[in-house]
Amino acid sequence: MFQISFFIFIFLLGSIPFGLLISRYWLKIDIRQQGSGNIGMTNVMRVGGKLPGIMTFLLDFGKGSLAVLLAQTAFPVSETSPQAQLLFLSLAGIVVVCGHVFSVFLRFKGGKGISTLFGVLAVLHFSIGLSAALVWAGMFLWKKISSLSAITMLIVLPWLFILIPWLQNETPVWTMFFLFLLLSSLLIFKHRENIQRLLKGQEGQLSSNKKD
Repeated sequence: MFQISFFIFIFLLGSIPFGLLISRYWLKIDIRQQGSGNIGMTNVMRVGGKLPGIMTFLLDFGKGSLAVLLAQTAFPVSETSPQAQLLFLSLAGIVVVCGHVFSVFLRFKGGKGISTLFGVLAVLHFSIGLSAALVWAGMFLWKKISSLSAITMLIVLPWLFILIPWLQNETPVWTMFFLFLLLSSLLIFKHRENIQRLLKGQEGQLSSNKKD
């Protein structure tokens, strides 16, 4: 019963639409009616400027990290095996990302989950999180397109759960691979409109339309 209540709380945590709150109370607009209509960092930055965009990223990142930290407290390794704890932490991370994507406060609509996912990975497995961030950054430096960077990172991410442990002389946890394969597939699906624009050569580069 505790675990069910915990995951409900984590889902609600993920559902907090920080991008919408920042746009409404800081920028005095509804970000859902501006730009791409997305509540994430990229759209907030394009519409409102760098500072609101960065704040959106930090808050979305923070709720991802907080979810895994709370899971570590709720399910300490001293009470179970390391693999069981890792599974619990992974599920908490996936639930908080799903909360962001299907926010209960927005009638189960939401963002695309990338900032929150990075927050999860930073605590869950720092080496994998750093590697994923480098993949994102490398693609972004090349093409300057945030959605393409995110999609590339999502394609690579599940395989990092095999590659990084292998490079560290550890045994890969295949459950993690399949869990994050499912999550990555969901988030890529959330980018389907971006993919259509990419194929047509119509996806814009990340830039701010407002000077801070």
